Amino acid sequence: MSTQNVTMDSLLEELLGTDNPAAPSAETLAAALAPDAGVESTPWFVKALVGIAAWVAAILLGVFFSLLNLIDTGEEMVMLGGVILVVAVGLKWWARSAIFWGQLSFALVLAGEGLILVGIGTISQETTTVAWALLALEALLFLIYPDALHRILSLLAMVGALLVLFYEWHQPQLLHLLIVGAGLGTVAVGQAEFALLSSRFARFVSPLRYGLAVTLAGLCIFALGDWYGTTAWWISTAGLALVLLYLVSRILRDLEQPLLGPLTLWAVGAIALLCIPAYQTPGLFAALILLMVARWRATDLLLGLATIFLLFFVGAYYYNLNITLLNKSYILMGSGLALLVAWWGLRRVEKTVGSIQ
Repeated sequence: MSTQNVTMDSLLEELLGTDNPAAPSAETLAAALAPDAGVESTPWFVKALVGIAAWVAAILLGVFFSLLNLIDTGEEMVMLGGVILVVAVGLKWWARSAIFWGQLSFALVLAGEGLILVGIGTISQETTTVAWALLALEALLFLIYPDALHRILSLLAMVGALLVLFYEWHQPQLLHLLIVGAGLGTVAVGQAEFALLSSRFARFVSPLRYGLAVTLAGLCIFALGDWYGTTAWWISTAGLALVLLYLVSRILRDLEQPLLGPLTLWAVGAIALLCIPAYQTPGLFAALILLMVARWRATDLLLGLATIFLLFFVGAYYYNLNITLLNKSYILMGSGLALLVAWWGLRRVEKTVGSIQ
């Protein structure tokens, strides 16, 4: 077939016309290439504006119900919130592609969540009870409420509930497990992305990707201060360094490169060298993990977010160093030189194994 004027239809016709027994049928190809009705195509910035409007609408709904004296007790708050949640979920499933009804449903679901949580807090008067209720409620809505933005918010809310529980249990060191878990989850979603997109779980890929990315970077911000009580940040740094090594091994496997070759030695040396100055700054490794996953899976939005996170943590690392400005300048120059060397090494890799795109 000529390489000019090649269309998808002509490629499919040639594939179906071959004698290859593994060639799929026309019906199978049509089903595989058909867009998934459960995957939303609304741009992320439109979803963000809808989310802001939904928050405002949810607050106004709460004020409206308060003025009507419909929620005098905690039990009434929980009951009314449950009814609103049922209506919101049903409305979203009924009109999933309509922006207006979707925004109304979003506002209702936020108002319902707020009423339930405030009602449970009013009844129990215990922070841990509210945190457990938030964790269970958001996990349920993550599964049944078909909205990508709300699923991201649900994931962040579940992480927030875990942070509250760790704090109430006086176990702030469990934050290290949460950080490393977020790093592993980010890599796992990238690794299984193609399998997930071709399954009935395709609608969960985007919320997990961006929710885990924001979670990973957000949790590493705790390392910049001592307000939460977590210490020994080298634990998170070492854990994320191991996650980064695993990610490098997966990428080398995709490139069909030997795991014990010079590229692996180069990666291990670079990561070990970075651990020396940044052993108390896990955010640098978190940003590098996000950068590599974004480049690995060609995700432009995640690449932009990872770049912002990297610049933020480099700046935070610079200003938190208790050394002179002259030594800080040396560190910045050394970091820039190391990045240039890494760029040069990646360019050599591309020339050796081909483009990684």
